[in-house]
Amino acid sequence: MINAKFKEIRKKIRLSKEARLVLFQIGLFLLGFGLSSVRFLFGTYPFGIALLGASKRYAPFVFAGAMLSAILMMEEGALYAVAFIGLLGLRICASFIKKNEFKRTELGKSKGKSIAELLFCEGVELRVTVAAFVALGIGIYNVIANGYVYYDVFVLIFNTVLVSIVTFCLSGLFEQGSRRARYLGVGALGFCLVYALSGFDIGGIDMVIALSYGAVLYVSRVFGGIGGGALGVLLGVAQGGILSGVFGIGGVVSGFLWTVSPYLAIMCSFILSMGYAISIMGYEAIIFLIPELLGASLVMYPLLKFELLPKPATLGKAEDSKMENYRLEERAVRLKNRLSRLSTAYGEVARTLRDVSKKTKAPDKGGYQCIALEECEEHCYACPKHSICWERDIGTTQININKMGDALFAKGETKKEDVEEKFLHRCPNIEKIMDSLNAKNRQILTQSVKNDKLDACAQDYDYTAKVIDAMYKTDKEERVDKVLTEKAIRTCAACGLVCQRVQVEGTGRKRIVATGVDVQRSKCTLAVLRQELEKSLCLGLTEGETLEDEELVTIILESESNLKIETSCISRPLERDGENGDSYSCFESDSVQYIIICDGMGSGGDAHLTSQLSVELMEKMLSATREKEATLSMLNNLIRAKNTECSTTVDLFELDLVTGNGKMVKSGACPSFIKRGDKVFMLQSRTAPVGIMKSLDAEEHSFTLSKGDICVMASDGILPSKQDSRWLMQYLTEFKGDSPEALSKGIMREAKKRGIKDDCTLICSVIN
Repeated sequence: MINAKFKEIRKKIRLSKEARLVLFQIGLFLLGFGLSSVRFLFGTYPFGIALLGASKRYAPFVFAGAMLSAILMMEEGALYAVAFIGLLGLRICASFIKKNEFKRTELGKSKGKSIAELLFCEGVELRVTVAAFVALGIGIYNVIANGYVYYDVFVLIFNTVLVSIVTFCLSGLFEQGSRRARYLGVGALGFCLVYALSGFDIGGIDMVIALSYGAVLYVSRVFGGIGGGALGVLLGVAQGGILSGVFGIGGVVSGFLWTVSPYLAIMCSFILSMGYAISIMGYEAIIFLIPELLGASLVMYPLLKFELLPKPATLGKAEDSKMENYRLEERAVRLKNRLSRLSTAYGEVARTLRDVSKKTKAPDKGGYQCIALEECEEHCYACPKHSICWERDIGTTQININKMGDALFAKGETKKEDVEEKFLHRCPNIEKIMDSLNAKNRQILTQSVKNDKLDACAQDYDYTAKVIDAMYKTDKEERVDKVLTEKAIRTCAACGLVCQRVQVEGTGRKRIVATGVDVQRSKCTLAVLRQELEKSLCLGLTEGETLEDEELVTIILESESNLKIETSCISRPLERDGENGDSYSCFESDSVQYIIICDGMGSGGDAHLTSQLSVELMEKMLSATREKEATLSMLNNLIRAKNTECSTTVDLFELDLVTGNGKMVKSGACPSFIKRGDKVFMLQSRTAPVGIMKSLDAEEHSFTLSKGDICVMASDGILPSKQDSRWLMQYLTEFKGDSPEALSKGIMREAKKRGIKDDCTLICSVIN
């Protein structure tokens, strides 16, 4: 409870981005002022040069602090002021050496960087080289001014190498890529600060030791014992080296005990650190270190226990987010490849099954004649009348063999009445031949039934492959709406939005993504941008969200449904206690409204089961994918594979609530009607119900709906024939209301007057 309250307080006092930026710039100025005047070994001043050389975009703030320090604080202020000016000038020149001067900064148009963006954008190697060159120049000046003393040559080499190392380490503070570089930069900055402030005390308490020990505890809490121990050793070296073991042991011990208890971690760290200090320094360490270490422990305990100090989210944040994005993209690619292979495998299996099905397919009329000929030849080979049938009267023999083949093809068996009387009396093996032919035909028909099931199985595999392809199309070319993207680019440019890329994604619900937005250079607010995009794209958009990453942000706007649909459904069986052969469903999936009516042929249990199965299958499939053709083909195949011969009509209405694009798919269904104002349009098709024909027989009508339009769908209980649809068109023309419930009740009253002779279903929809 206490921890939660402290977190709420921390959220309330969280600074805005602008305030953090101002504090960051002030901090760089103070660092430049403070570190530039710090005297290191052999009378060198490496830290100010290294910090100015390492900083990137905000180098002018470091330069201002360093120049002020050179004027007010340094003995050789004039020399170092010239060095700082020269370093800044060299960095400005070096900024233009980098060749990536062009960046997609404005909505898909290649544009050169501004001068402000080009300054101080060098790589780490170039920055280190420039800083080392300035340090080398200072050393050469001292060598010449002091008369070429070997000591000055040594100092020249030492200072140049030291500046190069410190510049390289401090550069990690300003890089967004590597976590290790940031850790190295923080460690180097900590070393510089501790060395600069070493010996600073308040009331006899060495504040640098206390702050160093507190920093070690904090780092061990966030990054573990290894990180805390490494920082402790580094800060100990900055204070002379004798405290390296003290801080290092404290960081390692506390880091491995934080998960057990914060109290235990700090207490054990304090005891073991002091024990090591006493063993090295003697009992003087009690007076020298206990106030600092104990005070730091007492202050850090509540801060770390209740998590009042923020975690350094910037450390490794860019790398972590990039690595996480890389992993997500890698998983998406792997998933796409697996699904692609799965789809290909289903397609190969379908082709293999079809090949097998063709080989086992029942023969045609000519094939049966060949079978009859082969069977006769087997029996005629040793027959005593072989010469009569195959030499003297071969014409009669051939005619009768063809008749037996024709009988097998037409009736499934051959009998004596199928051949001529003359041939019947002449052939002594006619009964054996016919029995053998009938037996072989029964085998062929049995195999043919299996062949039909094999072919149906092949179609199922083929449709499944199509559905998988439809569900997981992840290519950008398939997801990006190019037309709307061009409009969005022009609109964002007109509003003054500066970003790297803008694109509109999605097939149903649209998603507008503007990546790499430069907030400081952009001239419009998010609300204005949303309003202008709504006008140009003719879409309703959400308020939007922004994802911040360093100085650039990503803006995401999603489309809202422009249309809403209100429906009224009535479905009744022909007999009050009987089962309803009609089934229907109304559902929405990804801003797409679906309405389905299935009328099972006939009435009773079989019709109800078939229509209900059809509705449920289409609802599940269309909720996952918008592939209507594959879904209806699978349904057609499934109904044909049933033992009962009960087909069903399909009346499928699809409406995109974002764009208003509608589609009506009919397979044996009754006409549907669209009313717009005083006009009524009838949608009909001449197709067979699902499950009758081997291949799907369906028609699709496309149209666009707007607010105020009315759609009426009905089964053949309402409209038993096309001629009976005239009264419904007249009724819709005269209907003046906008209530779907009132419309459906009125149509049902009119239908009852004309007599209902089948199960009936009526769905009236009003677009709002």
